[in-house]
Amino acid sequence: MNTLPPKTRFLPYCHVDLNYWCPRKDKGGGNREILRIGHAPSNRQVKGTQEILDVIKQLKINFEERFEFVLIENVDHEDAMRLYDSIDILIDQIYVGWYGGLAVEAMALGKPVLCYIRESDLRFIPQEMAQDLPVINVESNTLLTVLSSMIEMPREQLLELGRRSRSYVEKWHCPTKVVQQLIEGMNLK
Repeated sequence: MNTLPPKTRFLPYCHVDLNYWCPRKDKGGGNREILRIGHAPSNRQVKGTQEILDVIKQLKINFEERFEFVLIENVDHEDAMRLYDSIDILIDQIYVGWYGGLAVEAMALGKPVLCYIRESDLRFIPQEMAQDLPVINVESNTLLTVLSSMIEMPREQLLELGRRSRSYVEKWHCPTKVVQQLIEGMNLK
């Protein structure tokens, strides 16, 4: 929005059916000792995948038995969904400055998301949305430290981050609510 006309308004993603993308009670971080970290690059260069893989190699030195890394790519939708369900946290990207559609889907599943958020761009979204944002802000130079702390984090704390993520999607990315914002913004009532 830094380059768009002044009248431009932010409109959140609204592609997630909250009845389909919902946390699975029988899966997730609370039941295992090994943290499953996922990354699903649509474009490896844009998402910073090589740097993420380099950080994962470094993590293995200290935490090899405490986490698994799941690279989700080149699979069909059904397999991707199964893999999204199986992870505990998602690394979205480390370059772009905002979260994408996959991050919304992961948050809807109750997964904490790590992603680079350009803080100066938060002025383009509603202040309350910025305050509610549960995405854990990472960059290439902070990813190792953040992931290390998440591996050591109590599972209940991870589950709470997942609950906050789901609530955020319900509040800010619900298709019905976003469409209502659009109608109000265009004075279509």
